[in-house]
Amino acid sequence: MVVLIFILVLSFLVIIHELGHFLLAKKHGIQVDEFGIGYPPRFLKLFNWRGTLFSLNAIPFGGFVQMKGEEGEDPEQAADQIGSNSKIRANAFYQKSLSAKLQVTLAGIVFNLIFGVLSFAIIFSNLGIPQPLADQVRLSMVQEGSPAAMAGLKVNTNILALYSDGQWLEVKNITQVQEFVAAHLGQTVGVKTTLPCAETACPTEFTEHELYLRTKEETPENEGAMGVQFQETIYKKYPWYQMIFYSVWHGLQQSFALSMLILQTLGQLVGDLFQGKQIDGSVAGPIGIVDQVQRYGLFDGGWLSILNFAALLSVNLAIMNLLPIPALDGGRVVLLIVEKIFKRQRVEKIARYLNYAGYIFLLSLMVLVSFNDIRNIFIR
Repeated sequence: MVVLIFILVLSFLVIIHELGHFLLAKKHGIQVDEFGIGYPPRFLKLFNWRGTLFSLNAIPFGGFVQMKGEEGEDPEQAADQIGSNSKIRANAFYQKSLSAKLQVTLAGIVFNLIFGVLSFAIIFSNLGIPQPLADQVRLSMVQEGSPAAMAGLKVNTNILALYSDGQWLEVKNITQVQEFVAAHLGQTVGVKTTLPCAETACPTEFTEHELYLRTKEETPENEGAMGVQFQETIYKKYPWYQMIFYSVWHGLQQSFALSMLILQTLGQLVGDLFQGKQIDGSVAGPIGIVDQVQRYGLFDGGWLSILNFAALLSVNLAIMNLLPIPALDGGRVVLLIVEKIFKRQRVEKIARYLNYAGYIFLLSLMVLVSFNDIRNIFIR
């Protein structure tokens, strides 16, 4: 089921990407011969719309848009410069202005980014707008049977101070609590907590507890000495007319932050490859992604979890396609700009070889990352 959902999500995102190319091509009067769902061989002709064949293909993964003149001028058409053929050539991709070609080429990336922003906005509109808990140590979970549960600690309360060696230590962040706990394992300490909080506001009243901090040998796997989890952010709901703007704004922020993280990770990957270092677990291909989804139950939260995954993947696809690598949209943008400076026919010949090199590079990288994914699964 995880594999099926992953394939459906990825295919949907590729179709959105191709839809961007298709709509902008139509806007600029470029003939689109085919909009394919899946990859050839062709399985079924669905319908024709404004000169475009919509097809269902045998390989049920992704999709494609086939534009007239996308790969340059046909030599047979180039020999005929007059009559009706010149009109036919006018709706070819290569005949359009640089601005039009750039818009069509970048449209897929823009559509993926828009989908990511809107998906994050939908998630925030359902969950609420994230509010950081500044200077608060909020308990989000108390493990049943843990020392914290036996001491009477409650969720949605703040730890205010910890007591040991005859003095109280006021705490303002999670790190302070972790450092205190690490220094007092195997001891019984005092804990001062607030009463239950309401969003970011907590009452001034507090309670005191005696809490035993388990040693490493006494602590069950995947638990801590106290048996609690902390919460750094809460989600706040606003009136619907405010939620619309807050959700979109935070969707933009989330997409931008994710884009910067992806670029940073890619930069680290390139640096490691040039230095001959082994690829770490921060980079994963389709196999690694499916494995992580399965391991961490990323789809267990229902449709919002799947939508969040789709948003992450959509932004990832957009950033990857923006890279100036031949065979990707970013590489094509570079070649279009170079065509404007030099003769198009000369650049087209070079572009074909660069595209071949780009495909070989991407396939090699995919094989390398997939091998790393499989290796990580077996050595885990």
